[in-house]
Amino acid sequence: MERRLGRGLSSLLGGAASGNPASHTETQQPTELPVDEIRPNPQQPRIRFDEAALEGLRDSIKLHGVIQAIAVRRTKVGYELISGERRLKAAKMAGRPSIPVVIHKDVSDDQALEWAMVENLQREDLDPIERAKGFQAMMSSLSLKQEQVAERVGLKRSTVTNHLRLLELPGEIQEALIQGLLSMGHARALAGLANADQQKELMGKTVRQGWSVRQLERKVRTLSSREQVRPAVAGGPDQGQKASWIQDVEGRMRESLGTQVVVNHRADGGGKVSISYHDTEELNRVLDRLAPRRLI
Repeated sequence: MERRLGRGLSSLLGGAASGNPASHTETQQPTELPVDEIRPNPQQPRIRFDEAALEGLRDSIKLHGVIQAIAVRRTKVGYELISGERRLKAAKMAGRPSIPVVIHKDVSDDQALEWAMVENLQREDLDPIERAKGFQAMMSSLSLKQEQVAERVGLKRSTVTNHLRLLELPGEIQEALIQGLLSMGHARALAGLANADQQKELMGKTVRQGWSVRQLERKVRTLSSREQVRPAVAGGPDQGQKASWIQDVEGRMRESLGTQVVVNHRADGGGKVSISYHDTEELNRVLDRLAPRRLI
C-alpha cells in the first residue's frame, strides 16, 4: 500500500509543513508528563495491539527510554493523547512514571481523529477491518466524502473504497480477515458475490484448502456465471461456465473501471454489459472513465 504523509501530519510529527506549526504547539521541545495524567484518545482507530510487539517496545523503553515524544492536547480535564498510544502503553508496562510529550493547543476533535488515523496508517499497519472502520469514522464524524478521506490520509480513493466494501461482508469473513486467515485480495474477490451464504461457503473452502487469490477469483467467476447465464434454447446444454474470452473481457473492464462488470454474451453475437457501482461517487468516477464531459 502506498505511503504518503497526510495533510497536517508533518507538523504533528515535527517536520516541515505549510503554515506555522509553532502556533499550534505549546511546547517547542518535549516536556515530561506523568503517564497517569494522559487520557487515551476515545477516537483511536486501532482496536487491537500486538502483545509481543508491545512487550518488545516495553523492553526497549526500559533500556533506552522513550526516544520520540508522544503528542497530546490540553483539555478542560487535563491532557488527552493525540498519537503515540503504543508508546504510552509500553511506557506504563515498563513502569515509567512519566513520558516525554509535545503539547498541542487548539486541536479540535476532528483534528485529533484525523491525526490519530493518519499516524496509525503511516506508522503501524491496522488490520484491514480496523482501517475500514477508521475511514468510516472519518466520513461520519468529519462529514467527508471518500475522495476527501483519501486526500487527508494520503491514499488513493480506490484504496479507501475497497476497504469500505469490506464492511459489507458477513461478520465471519471480517473476522477471518482480522485473524489473517484471508488476505485483502481474498476479501475483495468474495465481495464480488452478492449472496452471503455463497461468500461464507467459499471463504471456508479458501481457508481449509489454502486457495490463492487467483484460485478464489476463478471460483467466484464460475459461480457468478452459473447464476447469470441461462441456456440459449430451452432444454439446451448448460452454459454455466463462461467462455475464457468473456472472462478475460470482464477482468479487463473490472481492472480499468475499478468495479464489478458482468458480460452476458448471446449465441447470435449480441449481449449485455452490466456495470455495478457502490454509490453516486463511484458512478461519477465510472462516467468520467467512459464518457468524460467535453470542455466547451
